[in-house]
Amino acid sequence: MGYWLKRLLVLVLGSLSLLLATLCFNWGFTALSESRQMERLPQSPIAVLASGPYAVAGRTERELNVLTAPYSGQSVLYVRYLLEEEYRDSDGDLRTRTLDSGQRSTRFQLTDDSGNLRVDPTLSTGNINWDVQRTYRVRQGDLIYSEWTLSEGQRAELLGRFQPSNQTLVFNTLNFNLPATITDSSLQAAGGQSLLRAALIISLAAGLVSVGIALILIGLGIHRFILYVSAMTVIMIVYLWGQGLYQLEQDWQRAASLYQTRMTALGSSPTLEQRTDLLAMRSLIARGAEPWPDRLFFQQLASDYFPAPEGLDSALRQAVAERIANYPRNRFGNGWVALLASIGGAGLSILLLWLGIRRIRLKRLIEHLPTAATTGLSYGLAELKGKVDLQAEPLTSKLTENPCVAFHYLEEEKRGSGKKSRWVTLEEIDRRLPFELTDESGSVWVYPEKATMHYSDTVTRREGRRRYKESWLPPDTKLYCLGFAGLDANRSDRLALQHEDEQPYIVSTLDEQRLIQRKGAQGFLFTSVSLGLLLSAFLILLAYAGSLTPADLLLTALLIPVFLFLYTLILHYNDLIFLRNRCDKSNADIRTILQKRHDLIPRLNQVLQDYLEHEQELQTALTKLRTANPELSDSPDQIDQYNDQVEALNRQLIARSEAYPELKANTLVAEFMEQVETTENYLSLLRNGYNDAVELYNTQIHSFPDLLLAKAFGFDEKALFRR
Repeated sequence: MGYWLKRLLVLVLGSLSLLLATLCFNWGFTALSESRQMERLPQSPIAVLASGPYAVAGRTERELNVLTAPYSGQSVLYVRYLLEEEYRDSDGDLRTRTLDSGQRSTRFQLTDDSGNLRVDPTLSTGNINWDVQRTYRVRQGDLIYSEWTLSEGQRAELLGRFQPSNQTLVFNTLNFNLPATITDSSLQAAGGQSLLRAALIISLAAGLVSVGIALILIGLGIHRFILYVSAMTVIMIVYLWGQGLYQLEQDWQRAASLYQTRMTALGSSPTLEQRTDLLAMRSLIARGAEPWPDRLFFQQLASDYFPAPEGLDSALRQAVAERIANYPRNRFGNGWVALLASIGGAGLSILLLWLGIRRIRLKRLIEHLPTAATTGLSYGLAELKGKVDLQAEPLTSKLTENPCVAFHYLEEEKRGSGKKSRWVTLEEIDRRLPFELTDESGSVWVYPEKATMHYSDTVTRREGRRRYKESWLPPDTKLYCLGFAGLDANRSDRLALQHEDEQPYIVSTLDEQRLIQRKGAQGFLFTSVSLGLLLSAFLILLAYAGSLTPADLLLTALLIPVFLFLYTLILHYNDLIFLRNRCDKSNADIRTILQKRHDLIPRLNQVLQDYLEHEQELQTALTKLRTANPELSDSPDQIDQYNDQVEALNRQLIARSEAYPELKANTLVAEFMEQVETTENYLSLLRNGYNDAVELYNTQIHSFPDLLLAKAFGFDEKALFRR
């Protein structure tokens, strides 16, 4: 697939993500509105019912006929049944399949202290939320029989539509975004399930928005992190607030319609009990309007759409207020499930955030690190571009038999079937040869062991249940390389690109811009999914606490800039830590070499005392060097001064060795003189690498916004070597 076609496809996927997010928002807010509407209905006595939706509770009684449960044979008013069979698939794994399922209901009576009414769920059995306990589960061999039932004599809570004409509670055409519900626990628990469902769907929508924005930025070729943060902050807040306020307005219109319908059904002369029940309903609506911005909507609609019933004395109003104060809120009842889901979402969010930070850091490093010429290579992390020049016989790839510098071969076999099928690795080969990377100025050796390889040539073949995949790097390929330029183990006077612990190492056929875009895209996607999971964890906790409201969702949107600000802070802080450690590593390498040479001086001093007792100047120089310790100083000026003294001593030794043949033949003196020369070659390379690292570090700590972090966390400027 071509590069531009891929970008177009990414743009389309981003747009589809935003479209799907809008649909999920509508779906999620519908579930949230269901829960909120359920909270606005008080549990009404049967005697006060008029036309319209009501929440009632009482004891179930048979009307005429009862049902016989198909497996247990019990007499029931409702039954949902399920017959499953356990079996082993071709791999011997235990699986389950459904052989039979269904549900049935019959009419029954519901009785409370004020009266009774007929309940007819038969018109819409499949559309009712039956939240009842499983009462039967029996295993017979490989068969599992299960039943969920509602029986005569049980206490039940119902949410349905009352028809005064036949004194019946039905569950079709309920309207007002109220879910028809019959439960043997409580309507608040059923509403809590809607609350949790809303939290999951809305967090999915938020995640889709986040991913959609990232995909659109990737498709447009935008990889600047500051643009990603800005776009994510602005668009997410605008989108979430726009959706939230729109859905909130729709929700309050439903609430107003529900209350007006109740008032109209009561007529012009409601009984005292009906007015009391209406006041309870209004009080519940007002309780749900306590948070901002619900309060604004309620205040605007209160006088016209939520008038308080008249003719109730203060004592009765006080009794209703006390009743409503203790009225339970909807909340998801299974705390362990909510807690584990929230912890799991937060943990996965942190993992993806860490992966995103790693990729964004690498992208920023590639952007900021200048491309070096092979002849001007400095010790330390380096970026090179050039062409492969293989100095040995090429490898031959196993599958395609192509000549190459490196190849990766993978042979897999598909085992199992269905959802449990998996690919098992039969053979994996990864071979790489050292090569020279040449550019216009010269060449440098590259040792690609442990490098992350990006191959341009890849082939995949399928034969039966086996799959073969091979990638290879042909000779004369143009490469981008990012790695550690360290002392070549084969020659002490040159650098080679190689692996170094805790340093990135990439050998890629992609050019620098494509690599930046790829790492930026990966970082954006990981961050976006992490943000969606974080919102999901937070919303699940709110659902469990029973406090998930549109106001909470609007406030949740404000977490996005906080999250992205902390993300940016962590990213920039890690950048400074990396650059400072790079400087310290280069400095430590210099001091290690100096210390190794310094350790020869006491032994050298003993040898020279036997030969050159009368050479006072030479003895003084040795004494001064013996007492000096290059490891105790981090100052480049002091290190240079120390090295000057060693070089001066070496020159004097060379001059004296001509006059003293015995001295010239001494192995320790020869070793010292050789190390002085070798160390000078090392230091020339190491000083350049240190200066490059320090220049990049000093530039970064004086750049906005890193200078704020540098001052706050004590990132001080470092000195350069002067020569």
